[in-house]
Amino acid sequence: MWRENAIKKLKEADYRLTPQRLKLLEVLGDIGEDHPSLSELLDEIRREFPTMGFSTLYSNLLTLRELGLVELFSFGGETRVEVNTRPHLNLIEGRRIIDLNDPGIIDAIRRKTGKKVKLVNVLVE
Repeated sequence: MWRENAIKKLKEADYRLTPQRLKLLEVLGDIGEDHPSLSELLDEIRREFPTMGFSTLYSNLLTLRELGLVELFSFGGETRVEVNTRPHLNLIEGRRIIDLNDPGIIDAIRRKTGKKVKLVNVLVE
């Protein structure tokens, strides 16, 4: 579902659906909910496209972010990709990142801070 929506938005914005871009969408559709790092994405994509460079990956991710399809955030010294762009909390449990979609908690944070909440990382031990 996420991949199909991404393809639709890219087409509507007149972006070409290059083989590398389609592979990125495929990989994000498969492992995006795990909040992959850029190096994890690049390793996966290079299995099929061994010459794909980091700059190509990063520019494609910036395009996806511009279209509202992903968010980027830092965790553990690496940039991670977030495919869940709805307001939510990221619970951090060891090396795992888990999405918590709780409108009540998000509304409470908005009321308390007076600010729009998009993505918040919370450490759980």
